[in-house]
Amino acid sequence: MAHSLREQIAAVHQELEGRPAGLIHHVERVLVEALSLAHAWDVDPERTELATWGHDLFRAHSPADQLRLAREAGLPIAPADEAEPVLLHGPLAAVVLRERFAILDDEVLAAVRDHTLGAPQMALLARIILLADKVEARKRQRAPVMKHIRRLARRDLDTALLCWADWKWIEERTHGWLSHPTHWTARSEWVQAHHEEAASPPRA
Repeated sequence: MAHSLREQIAAVHQELEGRPAGLIHHVERVLVEALSLAHAWDVDPERTELATWGHDLFRAHSPADQLRLAREAGLPIAPADEAEPVLLHGPLAAVVLRERFAILDDEVLAAVRDHTLGAPQMALLARIILLADKVEARKRQRAPVMKHIRRLARRDLDTALLCWADWKWIEERTHGWLSHPTHWTARSEWVQAHHEEAASPPRA
């Protein structure tokens, strides 16, 4: 079992190679963005690489398999997850990375777990992985607003997260989709924190 960081990266990368080519290319594009953001925000590139290779290990699994594996892993499953099992792929990957690959870095695991919906309190690494996942080159082609969020992330990660959450909210309202409770809780707390910070007096 791999224990050093480089060994863990190699093992997770090898596991990903068994996934569909389109998914692998997506993760490679995410890695480009994640390493760029890690450099901008002085986050360890190897931990960033590990989280990136691991974040979508179960993204290509069928909804039935994702639900089954999540139950077997003992993950809590909300009604929103039952309706859209793909939302379980991050939490499921985090469990597998810990149990099968002996990855014990809590920030790496949280970044993998929360990269789809976000969480109220996110470390720098988690914010980087989430945003890198949303602004990679193919997704910028599909949603041009991601170009602006990508640029903003190099100056202000928190505001970039809020902009992405606002875009997501508009998409959900436009298409009649439900907001996942986990994401809505995270978004609400991000908004509150943003307004509290904006209302604070300037630092001396």
